[in-house]
Amino acid sequence: MTTRNLPLVAMLTHSAALSGAELLVARVAAARVETEVIVVLGEHGPLESLLSGLGVEHEVVALDPSVTEHAADAAGGLLAKGVSTLRSTRALARRLRDLGADVVVTHSAKAHVYGGLAGRLARIPVVAYVHDVVGAAGASRANTLVLRAALTTLPAARIANSRTTARSLGRSGPAPAVIGCPVDLPDQAAPSAPGPFTIGMVGRLTRWKGQDIAVRAFAAARALGLDPDARLRLIGAAHFGTDDHHAAELHTLVTELDLTAVVEFRGHRQDVDAEISACDLLVHASRRPEPFGQVVTEAMALGRPVIAADAGGPAEVLTHGEDGLLVRPGDVDALAHAILRLAGDEQERNRLARNGRHSAARYATPHIVAQIERVLVSAAR
Repeated sequence: MTTRNLPLVAMLTHSAALSGAELLVARVAAARVETEVIVVLGEHGPLESLLSGLGVEHEVVALDPSVTEHAADAAGGLLAKGVSTLRSTRALARRLRDLGADVVVTHSAKAHVYGGLAGRLARIPVVAYVHDVVGAAGASRANTLVLRAALTTLPAARIANSRTTARSLGRSGPAPAVIGCPVDLPDQAAPSAPGPFTIGMVGRLTRWKGQDIAVRAFAAARALGLDPDARLRLIGAAHFGTDDHHAAELHTLVTELDLTAVVEFRGHRQDVDAEISACDLLVHASRRPEPFGQVVTEAMALGRPVIAADAGGPAEVLTHGEDGLLVRPGDVDALAHAILRLAGDEQERNRLARNGRHSAARYATPHIVAQIERVLVSAAR
């Protein structure tokens, strides 16, 4: 480590995949001003290359494979894996002491548990940066209890990415600072996309993200008069084994609805901004409340109008009819009519896009990182 005058922040995440929380870690670490940052990963993976490209110091403190295994229920059953979790926790605590970290920030459900424990063992203040709704549908009761206990007892401070996430933490433990996710705001909106009218949806191919809802709404909008040349682009891939079945079902649904010529499966893409810019409209259709919904603010920053599910973070970001449209989660008919409304009204799309860029400025990276660093500097020993 080099000589430093700023507090050293160790940002922990068990995963080195390029998912929402990990991309946020990279963005915040690269933009820090009032702190020094080292990102500590629990495994090797593509996040390492991204961090290297951004000039962010990072290292891997390899966790037991039973701790880092990827599963849809992200709390991971760490209590049931007590021996391996304890071994990993002790090794991490030693490394954090050797690094001279002034504050530890945990960024994933598993990291909140093993990283929170490691920070306490090393006698270093812990900040839990919570990116997910605790106790969301699909999480087991046992893992939710473990995660909630860790988030209540281990951190000295907590950050929640939305009011929705903050409410899920309950009333015990430090009062969370609600800080939205940072977004890079280009000087100008992305140029208009050439070719047929294109609707984009970005996200992991998993049932709760609602790609099937978007496909059905697209089909319904076509039946109501949407330009038959219009396209739907699904940007994202299945991440966990349980997602593979949903991805197969989506392909089957597209075939059954005779949409194979107009629905594109783009898979995982590195340059999400370019994918969004190639669309005329972005749709968000999650079945359950999204913790924040970074893709919503990313589209707004790029000057693309957004239709989003009226729940969770997107409902906090958007004001219906002013800087986007909100529809009831899971309502195929409402989403179809919203798509049809914007597809046929370029002036309205442009108005929502302009207002959306103005609203996205609230989440500009320098502004959000400054808020995050205030919490971290305050918590540092």
